[in-house]
Amino acid sequence: MSFGLLNEISALVGGVEGVPNLSFDPQTALTALEIVLAPRDERGAVLSASEAGSDAISVHHIQPEVAEQILDWIGAHALDFFVRRFDKSATLLASNAAKLQAVASSLTSSGNSAGKTA
Repeated sequence: MSFGLLNEISALVGGVEGVPNLSFDPQTALTALEIVLAPRDERGAVLSASEAGSDAISVHHIQPEVAEQILDWIGAHALDFFVRRFDKSATLLASNAAKLQAVASSLTSSGNSAGKTA
């Protein structure tokens, strides 16, 4: 899956907790199918019906089993993306734990000091 499609799907589901909506929320499933099946130009822009011509695939003509396979594929890519991002964020936070602790410490101590008033 391209980054552009993954970005659109990520915006649709919102986060890892929204991935199951691809299977259980009809509107999310329909929108996801429309996103990945939309005919696009070389830059990723969705083509109009007249521009797409016979290349357009109607979501309403897909067999349910095929739609489920596509939704499973979408969900697997979205889940993998979120898990990778969480893993990289956790690694980054862990590698900066000492710096974060120092900042938290200074914020806590400055919050306890009396401030100037104008």
